Amino acid sequence: MILKSTLLLLLLPAVLSSSAQMTAMQAYDVAQDYRHRADPLYDRPNPPRADLETGIRMLDSAIRFLDSTPIQELAYGNIYLKARRHDVYLDLAQAYTIGHQPDSALYCLDQAYKVGRYPDIPDLLLGDSSFSPLWPNPRFKRFIAKYRHENSLWADSSLSTPYQANLPYEEKVAGLSLLWSMAKYNFVHFDLVDIDWDKTYLDYLSQLKTTTDTKSYYRLLTRFYAQLQDGHTNVYPPDAIRKDFYSRPPIRSALIEGRVFVTEVWSDSLRHTGIVPGLEILQIDGQPVIDYAEKNVAPYESSSTPQDMRVREFNYALLAGPDQPVNLTCKEPNGRTWTRAVARSGYTDVKRSPSVEFRRIGTIGYLTLNDFGDNKVPKIVDSLFPQIETTSALIIDIRKNGGGSSNNGLAVLAMLTDKPFSVSLAKQRKYISRPGEETEWENFDPETMNPSKKHHYAKPVALLIGPQTFSAAEDCAVAFDAMHRGPLIGVATGGSTGQPILFKLPGGGTARVCAKHDSYPDGKEFIGVGIQPTVKVEPTIRDVQTGTDATLQKALELLK
Repeated sequence: MILKSTLLLLLLPAVLSSSAQMTAMQAYDVAQDYRHRADPLYDRPNPPRADLETGIRMLDSAIRFLDSTPIQELAYGNIYLKARRHDVYLDLAQAYTIGHQPDSALYCLDQAYKVGRYPDIPDLLLGDSSFSPLWPNPRFKRFIAKYRHENSLWADSSLSTPYQANLPYEEKVAGLSLLWSMAKYNFVHFDLVDIDWDKTYLDYLSQLKTTTDTKSYYRLLTRFYAQLQDGHTNVYPPDAIRKDFYSRPPIRSALIEGRVFVTEVWSDSLRHTGIVPGLEILQIDGQPVIDYAEKNVAPYESSSTPQDMRVREFNYALLAGPDQPVNLTCKEPNGRTWTRAVARSGYTDVKRSPSVEFRRIGTIGYLTLNDFGDNKVPKIVDSLFPQIETTSALIIDIRKNGGGSSNNGLAVLAMLTDKPFSVSLAKQRKYISRPGEETEWENFDPETMNPSKKHHYAKPVALLIGPQTFSAAEDCAVAFDAMHRGPLIGVATGGSTGQPILFKLPGGGTARVCAKHDSYPDGKEFIGVGIQPTVKVEPTIRDVQTGTDATLQKALELLK
């Protein structure tokens, strides 16, 4: 062990001399290698002095490497590499503590603090017994107090007040102000929306006094964030009143050729009442359906593209509202019309589609991935692979996939290639404390995914996409498109992905604001636009009334 460690120290000059040709992630790996080799030398009960000192020297070498000019320049645009310096200083603090050198340990903690403030550090230091010799030290106590004070500034714990039927006016002001400030300093898509954010804040501030209860207050907050026109920037009401916002019957609908049709019904009991796919919805609660949607739905929907808004306005949210029946006036394909009260809740026979479905259509495989929020998706596809690999071609359908974890979709794509493939390019705004300065960006290093070591499907593939393809499902579509693995068939996706910041609001509600901008690996934009199909297929009224899936039929035609 000591021989290997000494060899790595001797090789440091060579590593430094070659650092100019490194990528950020290669430099990350070098720093991690120092840490991994040093750890067993000091992180154990009563390590020999020689091992302890060797471990410290290795970590010092890691700091020298990270402080070299080429690596500092790489870390400027890579948060992962930047964080390595913080973690190496924490390692050094632990090693010095074990070696009974408290002043050196505290110096290293101060250096780590200067690199970055990570909220869980106080709990980490106080929960690790190897740091216990520092606990009584007054300087250490001041360090913990400083850290916790810093954390409290961003925790907004005093603003996370409990639910009340009507929040105090001061809390209402605080909630609106928090939404304004979190977007002002973190939102990444101001370039996509023509808005004076400060003036919008003042306009809504003047409307607060018109809110008579917490329900109307949260409707106002929802409209406020909808002004940013971003699908990952939203307000969510407290659990106590969620049913007044989100109750809806197990029905989905869509705007097709300027008219609204029922497209899915997930309850047999509801189907038995005559609510079936193919019905046209003419009125809701006595109002023409288009007028109803424009007045009661659209103002509260945060959407990134026109196609995303259509989905939210006429599919997801059209029939959502308080937990009471909604009156629907519908028209059957034969021309017969009727009006019926439809309950928004109380259904015990709701059947939703599973995360993964697979079947064969002749010799072609049809794999539907409905949800990347289910971390079992890669394992399920892995278990299906013996069936998939016997097909002559494969259709992957993510038209109704609203997202989840990007890794789940990328893991499936890894089975379609034998080469590394690129994924979305990302960046985030850097906070600048000098108002009026030009926006600076922190760029994430380009990432690649390795192919699956277990499976490789080399036959033709087509990907089905649509406006409900959203978030992590779009990350999957971007990677598939960049792979040039096959055609994308359907219509443009929702045009919204990125990592949002989550935070709490007064009264028990929550919100999020999109803080990460994504693009194609080559920089091509799709946020606010949508991923475009290579073969466009628009659903028609005839399709929905006859139960025809024209997009799937086109994919079968191309692959045959």
